Amino acid sequence: MLRGDKLKVKICAAQMNIVSLGMKENLGKAELLTRRASEEDCDIICFPEDFLTGSLGNKENLKYAQEIPGDYTEKFCKLAKECGLYIVMGTMIEKLGEDYYNTSVLIDDSGKILGKYSKIRLWFTEKEYLKKGNETPVFETRFGKIGITICWDLAFPEITKEMALKGAKMVFCPSLWRFEDKYSALTSEGLREKVPKHDTEAIFVDACASARAIENEIVHVFVNSAGRHKGLTLTGHTQINIPFFGTVALVGTNEEKLLVEDVDLDLIDLAEKVYGIKKELD
Repeated sequence: MLRGDKLKVKICAAQMNIVSLGMKENLGKAELLTRRASEEDCDIICFPEDFLTGSLGNKENLKYAQEIPGDYTEKFCKLAKECGLYIVMGTMIEKLGEDYYNTSVLIDDSGKILGKYSKIRLWFTEKEYLKKGNETPVFETRFGKIGITICWDLAFPEITKEMALKGAKMVFCPSLWRFEDKYSALTSEGLREKVPKHDTEAIFVDACASARAIENEIVHVFVNSAGRHKGLTLTGHTQINIPFFGTVALVGTNEEKLLVEDVDLDLIDLAEKVYGIKKELD
């Protein structure tokens, strides 16, 4: 919205603890955080990946999958309209026919579903029970076009680049990123012992999230979970990144926190004029 003579958007990134398969608890917390974001006059709130169920982890838990639209989206459509803000519904496991996807939904402030995005780059364990998406949609909003990526998509610059070239001004990246993820693909204990013991995942996230904003001349919002989940430690590091500045808001720990930042969208147009990165790729 216009604030003074500038086009600004107040973004809320909800770094929340998630109870594994605790839909009632997670839903209640998400509703509470949405109302808090509304009280702070936020324009849009984004939740983490798998924010209502936690990571399903296997085929047996696919019974918790939802259709879109469905019960969960209906609840958040009503909440978005009541609170008067946009909602990026983290992600949920979507049942589509006989297939299952890791999908995020964008709802506008009138309670309308603007669209959905299904994760393209599945994490190693997700490949066992989910299908990958194959589209990079962007959604028209009163703030300009918005794109959504999910967690491991962050490691693949071409996904965000495609959205930026389609006109995205902001890209949200809901995630469930853990300290121990660096071990997931390793089958050798010897290799595991060689991996640095410090929080390599936080370094990975910080570098990539900032790069996605700068190299695409966009606002990039990375939203992770907090605390521990299924015995593993979440990296946290929910953050908002923009051109010229890099990281302008960061939760540097894995504690539960509502990160709020007023972002000047005029900087996006200015970055395009200064660097012209997307023009070089047209």
